[in-house]
Amino acid sequence: MSELIRRMAHVALRVPDLDASVQWATTVMGLRETERVGPCSYLTHGSCHHSLQLIAAERAEFDHIALQAHDKAALDAARRSALRAGLQIVSEEAQEPALANAFRFRGPEGHVIEIFDEMEDTGAPFIGRGVQPTKFGHPTLTCEDPAAYRRLFQDVLDFRVSDTIGDELLVFLRCGIDHHGIGLQRGRSGLNHYAWEVENFARLGHLGDVLARAGGRFIWGPGRHGAGNNLFTYHYDPAGIVVEYYADLYKVWDERTFKPGHWSLDDYRGQNLWGPPAPQELLEAATPVAAVEARL
Repeated sequence: MSELIRRMAHVALRVPDLDASVQWATTVMGLRETERVGPCSYLTHGSCHHSLQLIAAERAEFDHIALQAHDKAALDAARRSALRAGLQIVSEEAQEPALANAFRFRGPEGHVIEIFDEMEDTGAPFIGRGVQPTKFGHPTLTCEDPAAYRRLFQDVLDFRVSDTIGDELLVFLRCGIDHHGIGLQRGRSGLNHYAWEVENFARLGHLGDVLARAGGRFIWGPGRHGAGNNLFTYHYDPAGIVVEYYADLYKVWDERTFKPGHWSLDDYRGQNLWGPPAPQELLEAATPVAAVEARL
């Protein structure tokens, strides 16, 4: 377990049609809009203020991911660790509503990572529409050098490697008992997908029905990953960004005895124990990192 990071908290995305993306999030993905401030919509799966931030923009882009520190002391320690590693701090205070203390830094290929200590609770965790997740699970970042990002999460934020596929083509790291809270995939810099946890396989089947009624479809799954052992489905949101819903993720209960797994690219089971490996459209998905000027 990371001594600094308590959980993966949210992802922020820039989208070309904010209203359409919010409509989809609230009727298909089971989220609730808690606040809209100018071009930004804040949505949640439960009682926290937000687990997804959508920002009106000209095109779909990755804005940032956010992680919650254990407390203010852990937040300060994470900031010192980022500075020691020579990472660029781009913000010294919270840039979003409902956060107490926060800072943001930029990764080796431009991905912005936010760390905060506390978020306001908004109550009313039951939404009743779409397929409501139990929590925000993880983002999978795409990067030209996954090893550099692996070192960032390991050495700066105290994550631990759970599984790798190929020669660091895909790396899974964890900050708690969940098999992974972050995925790193080789590709052009951006975001491959973001993921939500649901209770069981039946909820994934329900999602398929909801998607069909809304004019969507699964692009991969249902299946079961070898790396992580979780059930999975993938679909596109209205901005063309890939969304994973999953259940039954492997839990690392004993850090002393757990050994990271490695899957050869020749072994399809790392991707899918039940059927075909990921389609090319999913392997090549990479919502680009927002340009610096777009954040100003």
